[in-house]
Amino acid sequence: PLLGLLCQASGIATMASRVRRAAGTKTVFSFGIRRAHPALAPMIDRACYIGGFDAVSSMLGAKLLGKNPTGTMPHSLIIAIGDQVRAWKSFDKYMPKDVPRIALVDTYCDEKTEAIMAAETLGKALYGVRLDTPSSRRGNFAEIVKEVRWELDSRGFKEVKIFVSGGLDDESVGLLSATGADGFGVGTSVSNAPSVDFAMDIVEKEGRSVAKRGKLGGKKEVWRCDRCLLDNVLLEGVPSPSCSNCGGKTRPLLVRLLESGRPTSPLPTSDKIREQVIDQLEKLTT
Repeated sequence: PLLGLLCQASGIATMASRVRRAAGTKTVFSFGIRRAHPALAPMIDRACYIGGFDAVSSMLGAKLLGKNPTGTMPHSLIIAIGDQVRAWKSFDKYMPKDVPRIALVDTYCDEKTEAIMAAETLGKALYGVRLDTPSSRRGNFAEIVKEVRWELDSRGFKEVKIFVSGGLDDESVGLLSATGADGFGVGTSVSNAPSVDFAMDIVEKEGRSVAKRGKLGGKKEVWRCDRCLLDNVLLEGVPSPSCSNCGGKTRPLLVRLLESGRPTSPLPTSDKIREQVIDQLEKLTT
């Protein structure tokens, strides 16, 4: 069970942190739960959040985190109503006031055309527009973002944010961020992220070093340099090594979490884990 709890969630959190790093300080939403079994939604959203995402979209995942779920209007709303302008007005009229007005602007017309329509329809109430252009119609997505930004700015709507979604990963998020996107809805690349291939092996028996073929026997300690984020695995009892990169001090990472099946101390909150991840990402970036 421990591997099942660790491997997939760690893979999702790792991919989320790569997206977070690519986005910098810009907003990132978790949109991946619809690509996975519903029973996995809370795990996926939690892993995305601790990996650095700003908000999650499932009600159960948000409840687990003590947050409010976040999302934008779907294409189905516009299609069901039959008209973009009526859909945007209805969203503005009936949604709670604390929900940002982010208009989806790629359902029937050119993205910049619908973005202008949305801005002129909702005025100052409009927080942002979302481009979810399908790949078959996308062409150069970065250029589309540039066009939308230009047209909004030239008409006095400089405060309107541009959100993008649809098949995004860390590479495309970095590119679109550089060309003017303000926020990202990232889904499949995180929910379907490769699992981290952890393993659990017996390496000590009754105080004696043991191991199967291909594994290193003996009880170990992991030493980390907090400046370089480099780890060094040594046998337990070996003196603290210096960092191989900067020559600085290292600290032991392993902490006993369970004793006789019971937690030894309260676990960190999701917010605390997320803060630690973002702090480490900033070190990697600089």
